[in-house]
Amino acid sequence: MAAGLGFKDFVTGEVLTAADVDGYLMQGIWVFANATARDAAVTSPQEGNFAFLKDTNTTTYYTGSAWANLDTTGMVNPMTTTGDTIYSSSGSTPARLGIGTAGQVLQVNSGATAPEWATPASGGGLTLINTGGTTLSGASVTLSSIPGTYKALKLVVVSPLMATDGTGFFVRVNADSNTRYANWMSGEAQNVTFADTQWVLLRSPDNTVSTSLGVMDFFDYANTTSWKMAYGYSIVPNMTTTTNLNHIFAGFGYNQTSAITSLVLSPGSGNFTSGTAYLYGVN
Repeated sequence: MAAGLGFKDFVTGEVLTAADVDGYLMQGIWVFANATARDAAVTSPQEGNFAFLKDTNTTTYYTGSAWANLDTTGMVNPMTTTGDTIYSSSGSTPARLGIGTAGQVLQVNSGATAPEWATPASGGGLTLINTGGTTLSGASVTLSSIPGTYKALKLVVVSPLMATDGTGFFVRVNADSNTRYANWMSGEAQNVTFADTQWVLLRSPDNTVSTSLGVMDFFDYANTTSWKMAYGYSIVPNMTTTTNLNHIFAGFGYNQTSAITSLVLSPGSGNFTSGTAYLYGVN
């Protein structure tokens, strides 16, 4: 198809040539070099007429009383990659925001002038630190290299079994076996001494029924100025009547200020025979 020829007022009896059809009738929008050429050619525009001006790459339309710009930039698509986004830069200039990476969210930048992709701030949820969980086996299991980047920790112990019937399930902080631990079983406790060498999470479970479940929550575990605190709760099948349960809802104290960087899990005696420990970071 030929380039647009602008506007032509056909008169009665005039021969309609192929060039006329291509240059005039096939043009949905008239094309002119500039507004002056448009106005000279179209002396009686009608509401709804459209004309493109080459000098400014602007599409104009007639409102019924004046020519107005459909757009002021003749926007050229700035996008280059699947997933890109267009936004208005400097008020009216189209700009490209490249696609972000997996897990990022769209937010306004620090100057509140443009959108940007960013990793969302931690606002909740759990992250499994020991990917896949840790199998309980042997005389003890250590969950080490705990990062200090979370707000809290949650330890979940699923279906633990100990070889010795009725032995408890214990937790130590940073492999510390000194008398620095306190366990209390009531909602309020006063004048509690640090008389224990570990915390007890499961009390006297049966060693053949793998239905036990225990949970411990550690608050502000990474600070280095205060004693460490946790609470735990668990249910286990009673060692003599396995259809009954033993239950713990306990508070735990540790009179050291070091950040918690590892947890040692162990039976009161003998070895673990099965079970899995999951350690989560709380965002």
